[in-house]
Amino acid sequence: MEYGLVALWWLTFVGLALFGLPVAAWLCSSLPGRGAGFSFAISLTIMTLVAFWVGFLSLGWVALFAGLVALAICAVLAARSGVEIDRRATVEAVAVFTLVYLFVIALRSVEPGITPGGEKFLDFGLVASLHRAGSLPIEDFWFAGESMIYYYGGHFVVTLLARLTDTVPWTAFNLAMAGLFGSLAAGAYELAGAVAVGRRARRTVLSYSSRTRRIAGATAVFFTIFASNPSTAVRLLIRRLPASIREGAADAFAAAHSKLPDYQVLRPIPTDYQYKVAGRIIPETYDPFPLFGAIRGDIRPYFTSTPFLLCVVGLCYAYYRTPAASVRRRRALVFGAVPVVGGFMALVNTWSLAIVLGVTWLTLTFAPTDLRSLVPTRLATRIDRIVGHPTTDRPRGALVRTAGAAGLSAVVGVIGVLAALPFFLGPVQAGPSTSLMVLAAAARSSIDSLLLVHGAFLAIFLTLLLARSRRRWSSTVAVAGGLGFVALVALVALVPSALAPIALFAVPLVLCWYLLATDRIGFVGVLVVAGFGLLVLPELGFLAEGGDGRFNTVVKTYMPTWILWASATGVVLPRLVRGRGPWNWTRRQQVASVLAAVLVLSTAAFGGVAVQRHFADPNVEEPTLDGLAAAEENVPGQVAAIRWLDNRSGRPAIVSAPSRYVYRWSASPAASLTGVPTVVGVSHEAQYRGRQTYLDRVYAVNTIYLGSAERRAALLERYDAKYVYVGPTERDRYGDIRPFSELQGVTVAFAADNVTIYAVDQERLEAPPEET
Repeated sequence: MEYGLVALWWLTFVGLALFGLPVAAWLCSSLPGRGAGFSFAISLTIMTLVAFWVGFLSLGWVALFAGLVALAICAVLAARSGVEIDRRATVEAVAVFTLVYLFVIALRSVEPGITPGGEKFLDFGLVASLHRAGSLPIEDFWFAGESMIYYYGGHFVVTLLARLTDTVPWTAFNLAMAGLFGSLAAGAYELAGAVAVGRRARRTVLSYSSRTRRIAGATAVFFTIFASNPSTAVRLLIRRLPASIREGAADAFAAAHSKLPDYQVLRPIPTDYQYKVAGRIIPETYDPFPLFGAIRGDIRPYFTSTPFLLCVVGLCYAYYRTPAASVRRRRALVFGAVPVVGGFMALVNTWSLAIVLGVTWLTLTFAPTDLRSLVPTRLATRIDRIVGHPTTDRPRGALVRTAGAAGLSAVVGVIGVLAALPFFLGPVQAGPSTSLMVLAAAARSSIDSLLLVHGAFLAIFLTLLLARSRRRWSSTVAVAGGLGFVALVALVALVPSALAPIALFAVPLVLCWYLLATDRIGFVGVLVVAGFGLLVLPELGFLAEGGDGRFNTVVKTYMPTWILWASATGVVLPRLVRGRGPWNWTRRQQVASVLAAVLVLSTAAFGGVAVQRHFADPNVEEPTLDGLAAAEENVPGQVAAIRWLDNRSGRPAIVSAPSRYVYRWSASPAASLTGVPTVVGVSHEAQYRGRQTYLDRVYAVNTIYLGSAERRAALLERYDAKYVYVGPTERDRYGDIRPFSELQGVTVAFAADNVTIYAVDQERLEAPPEET
């Protein structure tokens, strides 16, 4: 076990966060904790975004040094402005980070392997490519000679940290994953705690506010990192039902779950538990949550963007709480900090920029300050002449403010694009065409599947709606809507309908919007409404990105919804249990306490079972964070060749067999585990570049292995290949391959186990003369 590296990476993350702390405190001066938990994400954003721009001149140490200098300058400027840092909040943020960091380290130490499953070959290939690249844009390791068409900001973070700590990418992959999870937890703790005490900070004693903040933060961390959907708990419950109803319940559960037949539902847990089924409930989709990714070992873009999403939400809340008189600070937040972090998030996961704009729009719509103060005086005067001064308690005034917030959010989006402009002019512009497709009614999710995925959060927010409505019985609209929602859920559970999934999310969305507009739930309503809005989208349509179906749209909307709702739960659930205001009655508190206990137990079931099985059946003999351990186990005959290739400097193009299968060890392991570009890799490239373009290269590689000497030499020259890889996959695909050493300028450079690597000297390359 690499304990020294574990300590070094902890020091690195915490050290960077300490430099980001003054910046966070300046930006979040209106928040109770001064944004201490966001300092991890803020420091990584500054360092990586600056390194990204410098990387087009020179990557490596030059870009890293520029990023670190920029972070130090920002820290000094913020500190000299006289910011106040909350030391207690800082200690708490570091403690939360450390707890989750060590938890994920423990998870990865017994299953550290970088395997083809879960797109880890794609993720690690990006890390390795960035690590060996001399400048940006990076070359596609599955399509040599062409630039990468994919978002790689999160992988760039991993690469910079690996270089800073002098860690090989195979180990850095797992260490960075733990640090990003820790940063996510620190952000969730900070956001939930700040929102929980934000409305009461001026009218309660500090000790009570501090206790409220810690409880809210801890609850948010639990639901962000350790909780799951309740499907595992439901399975456990079904097995303990009376025999008379057990089979019927198992049939109903199997009908709601796309990966579990009824006979498997009743199998013993955890002796026969496959954790992956908890994330594949809705047919033809993937329903992710953070703990699932931690166990599987993901640094997928939709996960690596989550710490920065919470940072943006925290900045929006800082704007929400900033006094109207602080115009310059509010402008700096809306048109400076938010779009810069949002632009960086576009590098990490391009979808995230749209989510940032949505949260910004909601914040501007419902913040108590006047939007016109954000624009120049002349423009504000013109707006006044056109729309007047309608009050937001009237429909026209509310509509005007909503439209104005949308316009300002568009400006934020433009600035965000400018912050990452080379990325938008490169990979985004060169990427596959996308089209917005309307989802057929028959393809929408079933109500029982949706309840298995989102039921826990829905129960919390339904209780919130009813509690807030109970506060004022005169609010007949909210009361009727809440009761109507209960009736609707009961109805659609019995009578399937194409409109059921839309109604399940749209009805509470409207109710939460109403309560948010009437200032009865505060900023937590922004988190709840944003989540409901994201869930409605994949039930209406999806973006087709070079493939079919809504798989990608569901993934990219469900994960941020989980993150937003987990933080909202940290605020709402303790408040329901504690009770506050004139609607504090004992019975309600008792019901809320029971609800909280049930929700915690049901959402913790997956973690209890899956983590126990994870440690009971390790994939390595001794704990390690070496990601190449899986290759040692699955393709031992190729490991020496992979290490040899990895030691080559630069980015020499290789030829290897294209794989028919994306998620098997035949998926271009030589390129995927080294970042050395191969002429053509896995079939993902057909989505990025078009099917015919991909097949043209496949045919060319087939010819290199099977064609005449003249054709071999010509194609090796065309693609400027420096090495030819002949391993098990190549022999399985092409059979008896003639030695490449028959070509002039081609020699055996490596031969061990069942792999031979030929070196190609392009200056001497030619076919042998024909015998006469």
